[in-house]
Amino acid sequence: MLTGCPQDDKVETAESLPFAGQEIRVGVPADFGFRAAWEGPLNEWAAQSGARYSLTEYEQSARPDSFAGSSDPAKCSLAVFPLEQAGEIVGSGELAAIPQSVLERGENGVQWQELFAGLREKLASRKGQPLFVPLNAPVLVVYYRQDLLHAAGLSVPQTWDDYQKLLDNLTSWAPGCAAVEPWSEDFRATMFLARAVSRAQHPAQYSLFLDIESGEPLIDSPGFVRALTEARAALQKMPSDVMNYSPADCRNEFVQGRAALAIAYESPATAAPAATESSVDRPDQMEIGFMRLPGSREVYDADRGSWQPLPDKGIHRVTLTAFAGWGVGASAHNSLSQTEAGWNALVKICGADLSSGFPPGVAGLCRESQLQNSGFVESGLTGHEERLYANAVAQSLRDTRLVADLPLVARRQFRQALARALAAARDDSEAPEQVLQGAARDWREIIGQLGAAKVRDGYRVSLGLSPKPARD
Repeated sequence: MLTGCPQDDKVETAESLPFAGQEIRVGVPADFGFRAAWEGPLNEWAAQSGARYSLTEYEQSARPDSFAGSSDPAKCSLAVFPLEQAGEIVGSGELAAIPQSVLERGENGVQWQELFAGLREKLASRKGQPLFVPLNAPVLVVYYRQDLLHAAGLSVPQTWDDYQKLLDNLTSWAPGCAAVEPWSEDFRATMFLARAVSRAQHPAQYSLFLDIESGEPLIDSPGFVRALTEARAALQKMPSDVMNYSPADCRNEFVQGRAALAIAYESPATAAPAATESSVDRPDQMEIGFMRLPGSREVYDADRGSWQPLPDKGIHRVTLTAFAGWGVGASAHNSLSQTEAGWNALVKICGADLSSGFPPGVAGLCRESQLQNSGFVESGLTGHEERLYANAVAQSLRDTRLVADLPLVARRQFRQALARALAAARDDSEAPEQVLQGAARDWREIIGQLGAAKVRDGYRVSLGLSPKPARD
């Protein structure tokens, strides 16, 4: 009689484990060290939950298998994916809604309400339904020499017009210093769009990059044309080398004292914070300030076909994000139990804030609770400067007037076409209207190759709208 008791207890214990019999496959980008960081915690989670798992690494240039649009059970259940692919992934309907049990506060939840409001409500949700969790969502910010501005009695720029005035008078308030923006081939489309969205995105209209009804490109509309005119005036005041600069190059030029104004962003720390506050050789007495990108006092109203001033002389700002960074989500092809198991495993590995368990360089500033921490960016800033930078990022990502960088099917093709057109952004060989008309022609060609309805409807879904019904 006694010999059967241990076996019965064992069966009962196995059946009582929360995810007994479930199998999940987790997709992660290669070259970050996920396998070394996660295999131990995943083994422990599997023993405690009764589930089985596999860990798949994918090349960062490709979409993870979990979001390949296939119901093949060999595909991943949950994956860490490049945030720049979020629009296409959402538009393709490849993400499962995050279950309510995962959204709730507590040790098994993802602390959804802790995300900055713009990320939470505009980027990672559709029709009020959370779909994925942003892990790192960079935004461009303005770096400025606070000490030089203060000495000259000048204020930080609030609009792009204010910013241009600082550029025009740079030699008087920052002699010997340059101003820099990242206009390299790989980044110039993003730099242009970051400048343009406050002009082109009307707060009461959905259409920005494409017309949501017709699918027609809007990259040559008046808001973008004016933004290119302004960008060209700014570039005339900068070294020609900026046409080859990345955001990291601009940051380096600024922190080392060669620039007094820069547009860039901080990368997540890839190692433990250094013992000293700053390991970069920078000028004595240098004081760094940060602010979110400037805005505009007018925005183009496509419905009226005219420029509209902001009420009460207000400033219209729009945040551009999802040009880099990471997100995590579950496949729409999962069962509900698989989705819950995948999220449960992630929380057990990385904590409820989904930041502490990731390899260095993956998780960045996305949550209100992270504002209390330091050491979340690479070295070169003092603790006070890190807090100033964090505040500029928080202001940007709290704003629900937030848009993703080209959330289109085959996004890379549209970006490359825009970058080619913008190669002449610094010279006057073509009028801004002609430059962007050329980009629009290339976009129409891409749309024709991909299928107009596919591109339009993917864009609509990425914005939280339904596809247009097919005509009989």
